[in-house]
Amino acid sequence: MPRLCLPSAALDVDAVLFDAGGTLLRLDYGFMRACAERQRHAIDDASLARGEAAVRREIDTRAARTGGPRDRDADRVAGYFHAVLERAGVTREAAEAAAGELAAEHTRANLWRVVMPGAAEALAALRARGFRVGVVSNADGRVAALLEAAGLAPHLETIVDSHLEGVEKPDPEIFRRALARLTVPAARTVYVGDIFTIDVLGARSAGLTAVLIDETGGYADADCPRIAALAELCP
Repeated sequence: MPRLCLPSAALDVDAVLFDAGGTLLRLDYGFMRACAERQRHAIDDASLARGEAAVRREIDTRAARTGGPRDRDADRVAGYFHAVLERAGVTREAAEAAAGELAAEHTRANLWRVVMPGAAEALAALRARGFRVGVVSNADGRVAALLEAAGLAPHLETIVDSHLEGVEKPDPEIFRRALARLTVPAARTVYVGDIFTIDVLGARSAGLTAVLIDETGGYADADCPRIAALAELCP
């Protein structure tokens, strides 16, 4: 029986499901840096990672205040780019200008397109150990193509895209659909994502165990298992 050994826990589970953007695929920081530089602002990847971490916590704060996310994932995208740039140290005016360019590029090709370090290796190792593996993503209908282009799709048994399903996280229904396609019970499934109120609370509402990927340590107070890198899933 497969056993998932995390730094803080060992879990007897049959399946591991993943978020896509922010978990298996990251924002194209290189393109974001270039947009900021055109606005005469030099930033680095570490600043962008910290900016993203801050914006994730802001999403959680708003969700806690309103009782959960009140807008669709697609409606948050342009504002997300703007906020990440500002939290990374770009002025509001420059961030606004750069965010327009980022939103246009995202419409053209989707900016969550860079493979997270260790993603392919972690997925391959999980499959080799006998785990069922899939993705549940709030996406725009293109996540399967993105994962294919990234070389990750061959490791995945199912890819559930909210745009195609007509339901998105944190609604438990989207997790139930993935479980049904893998024919695994919620109680024996782990979900790995990067935003507490969307990924952790959503997965828990469907009966899954949730794990946060937290590169920068911004979720030190979260009441769930955390990993800093995907490699920690297969030590």
